[in-house]
Amino acid sequence: MSMDVLRANTREEQGTIRTSAWLPLLAIFAFGILLRNIVVANTDVSWLITLCEKLLAGERPYIDFLETNPPAAFLLYMLPVALARAVSLRPEIMVDVFVFAGAVISLWLSAAIVRAAALFERDTVVQLATLFAAAFVILPAQTFGEREHIALIAFLPLLALSAVRASGKSVSIWFAVAAGIGAALIAIIKPHFIVAVVLVAALSAWSAKNWRVFFALENWIAGALFVAYGAFVYAAYPVFIHETLPLVTELYVPIRAPLWKFFIHFGTPIYAALFVMIFWLKGRDALRAPYSLLLAASIGFSFSYYSQLKGWAYHAYPMLAFALVAAAIAFAQRWPLALSRQENGDRAKRLASAFVVAFLAGAIFVWMNFAIDMRPLREPIARIATKPSVLAITSDIAVGHPLTRALDGTWVGRGSGQWIATGAKILKLDATDGTLRRRYDELEAYDRNILIEDIRRAKPDIILVDRIRFDWYEWAKGDAPLLRELENYRTLEQINGVLILRRK
Repeated sequence: MSMDVLRANTREEQGTIRTSAWLPLLAIFAFGILLRNIVVANTDVSWLITLCEKLLAGERPYIDFLETNPPAAFLLYMLPVALARAVSLRPEIMVDVFVFAGAVISLWLSAAIVRAAALFERDTVVQLATLFAAAFVILPAQTFGEREHIALIAFLPLLALSAVRASGKSVSIWFAVAAGIGAALIAIIKPHFIVAVVLVAALSAWSAKNWRVFFALENWIAGALFVAYGAFVYAAYPVFIHETLPLVTELYVPIRAPLWKFFIHFGTPIYAALFVMIFWLKGRDALRAPYSLLLAASIGFSFSYYSQLKGWAYHAYPMLAFALVAAAIAFAQRWPLALSRQENGDRAKRLASAFVVAFLAGAIFVWMNFAIDMRPLREPIARIATKPSVLAITSDIAVGHPLTRALDGTWVGRGSGQWIATGAKILKLDATDGTLRRRYDELEAYDRNILIEDIRRAKPDIILVDRIRFDWYEWAKGDAPLLRELENYRTLEQINGVLILRRK
C-alpha cells in the first residue's frame, strides 16, 4: 500500500475508525447490563443491602443485627441503598448502577493516567479498556457487586499510575490523589488486599530503579485513610471490636478447606494454567514492566484467596481476573490480528492458544456463576404470604438471601443463619480438650438461644429450615424450648432440600 493511499484517508474516515474502535467497549457494557437480568442475584450483596435497610431503620450494627465482617462491608452499599429509598427504586438496581458507574469512572481515569504520560497509543488504550471492561462487567457473573469485585474496579487506577511510575515518568498530583483514594478503598474493603497494593508499589519502584516510588503520594494517602478508618471502627463500633471480632476469630477464621483439596479445587488449576499460558506466550518478557505489574497485582490478590482457604469463587475473582487479562494481552501480542503470513505450525499454535485462553475464561465465568438457587421456593411462599417476614435455620446464607428480597419480605433474624453454631459444631469434632469442648457447647447453646428469641419476638410468617448438607430440623428438634416454638408452624413444602414452615 502506497503512502498516497494512506494520506487519502479523510478526517471523516479517521473519525469513523476511531468511533468503531469504541463499539466493542459499548457492546461489552450492553451485554453486562443484560447479564444482570439473567444470573441469580448475589447472596452476599443481597444480605448487605438488607443490613443497610436495617441501619436506615434505626437498628444498631452488631447488636440488633449480627454480621461477621467489619462495618465497611455494609457501609460500602449505604449510599446506593439510601438513594434507592429516596427515589423509590429497588436497592438492587441502584447498587448495579453504582457498580457500572464505578467501572466507567475507573476505566476513564486509568485511561487518562496512561494517556497523559503517553505510555500507550490511543488505540492500545481503547483495546485495554475494552479488555478490562469485560473483566469488570462480564467475568464476575453471579459475583457482580461483591466486595472483591468492587475492589478490583477501585484498583485499576492505581495499577495504571504504577505503570507510569515504573517507566520513570511523572504523574499529576490529582491522579495520585485519585489512585490513593482507590487504594485506600481496597484496603478498607478487605485488609488482605493490602498485599496487592504493596507488591505493585514495590515492583514499580524496582522497575523505575527508584526506591522513592514505593513511598509515592498515593501510597501515603492510602495508608493514612486506612488508619483513619481503623480508628473510626474502633471508636464507633466497640461491640464489633470487643465481641464480634473475637467470636469470628474463634469460630469462623479457623474453618478452612483441607489443603490438598484446596489445591486441586477449581480455582488453583485454572490459576496455574493461566500462568503457564502467560509464560509460554511471553517468556521472560512477562517479567518486564509494565506487563509484570499485572502479574504482581494478581499474585497480591491471591493472598486473600490462599490465606483464607475457604475455596469460594468470589475470593478468587480478583486474582483470576488479572491473570486472565494478562493472558489475553500475551496472546494478542504473540499473535496480532495484523499478522501477515503464518506457517502451518504457527497457525496451529495460534488456534490452540486462542482455544486455551477462551476455555479458561469460560471456566472462570462458569465458576463465578455457581450459586445455590432458591428461586423455586419463591412461588409456593408467595402463594400463601404477601411480603412475609422470614427467618432461616441454616449454616448457609444463600438459603434466605436473595429469596427474602425477591419475596419483598422482611428478614427478622439477627444473623444470616447459624454461623456461630456451625463453627462450634465443626471445631468440636477435632477438639480433644474437655474445657474446649464445653466452650463449643456453650457457644452452640448461645446461638440457639438467639434463634429462639428471634422467633418469639418476630413470630416470622415463614421459617426456612436447611436440610441440604446438615439436617437443621433434627438439630432444632433436639432442643425442647426451640421445638415448642416450631410447634406453632406447619410444613408447607420441602424443595431442594429446604423445608418451608408456615406459621399456623
